[in-house]
Amino acid sequence: MSPQDSLWLELDRPSNLMVITSLLWTATPIDPDRLRALLRERLLARYPVFRQRPVLHDGVLRSGSWVDDDDFDLDRHLVVGTVPAPGDQAALQAFVGTQRGTPLDLAHPLWQVHLLQGYRGGSALVQRYHHAMADGVRLTQVMLGLLDPVDGEDVTLSARVGRRSPVTPLPEPAGSGMSLLRTLGSLVKIALWSNPDSVLDGRPGVAKSVAWTEQVQLDALSRMAHATGTTVNDVCTTLVAGAVSRYLDDAPLGRRSMRPGDDDLAWMVPVNLQAADREPPPELGNHFALVLAVLPHGPTGFRERLAEVHRRMVRIRQSWEPVLTYGMAWGIARSPSVLGTAASRFMADKAVGVLTNVPGPREPMAIAGARVEGTVAWAPCSGHQGLTVCIFSYGGGVTFGFGTDDAVLPDPDLLVAALGAELASAEHAVLGAGVG
Repeated sequence: MSPQDSLWLELDRPSNLMVITSLLWTATPIDPDRLRALLRERLLARYPVFRQRPVLHDGVLRSGSWVDDDDFDLDRHLVVGTVPAPGDQAALQAFVGTQRGTPLDLAHPLWQVHLLQGYRGGSALVQRYHHAMADGVRLTQVMLGLLDPVDGEDVTLSARVGRRSPVTPLPEPAGSGMSLLRTLGSLVKIALWSNPDSVLDGRPGVAKSVAWTEQVQLDALSRMAHATGTTVNDVCTTLVAGAVSRYLDDAPLGRRSMRPGDDDLAWMVPVNLQAADREPPPELGNHFALVLAVLPHGPTGFRERLAEVHRRMVRIRQSWEPVLTYGMAWGIARSPSVLGTAASRFMADKAVGVLTNVPGPREPMAIAGARVEGTVAWAPCSGHQGLTVCIFSYGGGVTFGFGTDDAVLPDPDLLVAALGAELASAEHAVLGAGVG
């Protein structure tokens, strides 16, 4: 087990488990026997860690191992049941929220899949994998590896994933110097940043909740990006920032002591540093960076917020900040355990939450013969973070998933409603009235 992987085990807390949760739902029921065979073929046979349990070794420096689970039983990890009554989205959300607060058994491999029958005429599949096994991109690849294209064509992701150098290099000869300058600015930002007080602050508890939107058509988001000279990622990020801004405006004492003009809030944004191959390496593991993205959450119009989000994200993309933060994480993982854990939590507390963007396949997919209707996921929070947001694209649509801590933000459905209002405002501002 690499030091980076074992660090995720040390960061586990009852209030914030280091578990990546994903959900997909199908048009028709998934056959349990076909799913078992699929898991044996595409998980157990390909990735040894799915049959191994973690062992952390005593010592000042962090070390651990994956060892075979002699008592491995697939039925311990694949749990078949039904969606709790009345079987609607609210019931499924409550189930997933409870799972987000339930620890995995360290005596066995750190994953579990719940197959729930009876959701909208089909099935819901809740997948939970510990971050020590792999990073979010590789686990997304693992999840997508369980799927087959409906039409038999090759699968294409909706966006490119993974790059080590600046994504948008500046022209030479000044380009390298400007990238270095922006990287130094990133270092100052990371060292000095602290968020203003807001309702997003708090002490997380054990209980968690989730909610997600209906699919937003990717074509509409692409048209907004094209019309404004930005990217689909910029548009989605701006929609989330605007939704959180609306939530802060509506929640009692939502902004607390946030002063006018002091409406920037920082998020942890994962950046993959390796290109997403068709299939991840057998050992999986973690190879990604977390950048501190400071986003504008003040009351403003969508176009103005989008322009500012685009400007700030370009500065990150034209810097070496992802490589810098990966190097910091590499050093933290190899430092004495007490020091490394404290440093990781210190960095986590600079952000109000985690914001991820997962590019899934453009084509419709099926699992064990059942067509997948939609999918969404949630990265884990750490430290005092109480909010995780995932933007998941699949089959020509985008789903926004909100994961919250009940002690900090007990009402993720309000965030879903705020996202809907922000989307309507954005479409009107950019594409004109009557566009959906």
